[in-house]
Amino acid sequence: MPPFIILLSLLLIGLLSVADAFAAGGFGGKKKQPVKSKKNKPGKKQPTINLFTPEGRLEHIRSRVHAADFSPLTKLVLKKLDNGQMALDIDPNGIVVIDNFLGNDLISSMRTEALSLMPKMIPSQSTRWDEETQSVIPYEKKGVLSMQIEGGTEGYAASPRLVEYIVSLTNNLSRKLNQVLPDAYRLATEEQSNKLAVCLGDGSYYDKHIDNLGGSSDAGDRRKLTALIYLQPPNSHDGQPPYPNEKVEDDPRGGYFRAYDVPEVGDVTCIAPRGDRLVVFWSDSLVHDVSPSFAPSDDDKRFALTTWLIADKKTGEIRATDVEVSARHFDFGESSIGKG
Repeated sequence: MPPFIILLSLLLIGLLSVADAFAAGGFGGKKKQPVKSKKNKPGKKQPTINLFTPEGRLEHIRSRVHAADFSPLTKLVLKKLDNGQMALDIDPNGIVVIDNFLGNDLISSMRTEALSLMPKMIPSQSTRWDEETQSVIPYEKKGVLSMQIEGGTEGYAASPRLVEYIVSLTNNLSRKLNQVLPDAYRLATEEQSNKLAVCLGDGSYYDKHIDNLGGSSDAGDRRKLTALIYLQPPNSHDGQPPYPNEKVEDDPRGGYFRAYDVPEVGDVTCIAPRGDRLVVFWSDSLVHDVSPSFAPSDDDKRFALTTWLIADKKTGEIRATDVEVSARHFDFGESSIGKG
């Protein structure tokens, strides 16, 4: 089933506060006209962002997106076309890892909201290819609970910071990348799909998959870019070397994101689920999985909030799964091909 797409409603300028708009209509974001940067006068301090208000949190997330380096997503590589010729295209395995993305205060508050939502979460469902029936079938992930974060009065009241994060990230990251990406990679600025998931431990894991495997925007699945943030305590997984040299075998808690063919074909890059770590990659091409997760305590439960940015309706395209990638990573005979 294609993901449920949530339309982001715009704020009514001057009529509604940010909090009122979220409560009244669900997800929302106020469009701002570009303004010219102004030099600060000598001795004038930069204003402090107030994380106790919705406006302050939205501005904080916007500023973090603006300051972050997403250039690996725009890297060009040579690609072999169907006619045998070579052409430059966006690297299908481009991946961005940003630590300390939101700061301790906000990420801790978001985890508190996520913990409060656990009673509403259900066993996480995914899909995979079944060779016997020659069709995509659903299956239940072991030890994983999930839910979709929604707006509206009830949704915003339950998790205001999670809602604000999804709205601001979607709007600001899509606009930033659209400035430099080719038309086929353009992203919708006011649409997304999302999932809050928790691995309960005891070996919870995700099978190897591509989020939008062989997807087609015509078929309804328009997920183009995946952005996930880990909601663990900020000091989680201390003792590991910095990315990209982390090793899952050195960490008994597990739950590592493993990116295949990164940085080169045949390589596997392990990424620890450190608290406040943002991981961004192309939904329609990166092969990945999650290693078994173990949680000796509640603090070790692996929370991940995933936001899928959507291909622009006019020019955005979903890549068909590369035949060589399918042959290298998925054994159709064992029906292991899957989607996130």
